[in-house]
Amino acid sequence: MTTTQSTEMMSDTDIEIMGILHDAFRRDAARLARAAQRYGSEDPAAHAALLVGWHGFSHELQHHHTVEDTYVWPLMRSKLAGHPDAVAVLDAMEAEHALIDPALAEVESAFDDPDHGHERLADRVDDLVGILHAHLAHEEREAVPMIRATITAREWRGVSKNALHDMTYREKADGVPYLLEEAPEARVRIMLDVLPPPLRFMYRHRWNPRYRRVRRWE
Repeated sequence: MTTTQSTEMMSDTDIEIMGILHDAFRRDAARLARAAQRYGSEDPAAHAALLVGWHGFSHELQHHHTVEDTYVWPLMRSKLAGHPDAVAVLDAMEAEHALIDPALAEVESAFDDPDHGHERLADRVDDLVGILHAHLAHEEREAVPMIRATITAREWRGVSKNALHDMTYREKADGVPYLLEEAPEARVRIMLDVLPPPLRFMYRHRWNPRYRRVRRWE
């Protein structure tokens, strides 16, 4: 491997994929907020669809944060140990993740309470959405530029490979269509181009058609 190959930094495509993930979370945070306003008035089929959407959103968000906490932030800490301002940003990212997890649990608790959950769901969703939007904006403003300046393209490919390896088949089958739901075709192509050809085939012919047949959110 040449020095150029080992020090080449992340590409615009790598950063765009991070944007695809964040926008998927914003998309479903908005859906969740709308659903919370009508919660308790929907018919049983709509209620089931709401829970399917919620569980997909919460799982994908938690998985994304697990990848960052397991692979991204530790790698950056190892390279930025002598830069206290940068380390403070990483501390903030982890602290914000620690706020989101209990906020997710509070929403789940409201959904699990058939008697009184409807009385507190809207407030719990407001809390979660507020924390999530603030975190995503903070990450994009401060952490993403640091990621791009710190992690090489080779290291990022390693992070992506490890994250994909950690996923079960079902998580891949659900996760790729989840991220690309409602995405413009240009973004779909960007995401699919970084996947191995067998996974691109599965997305086009199996995963996305199955995902689209399932009713979600309403």
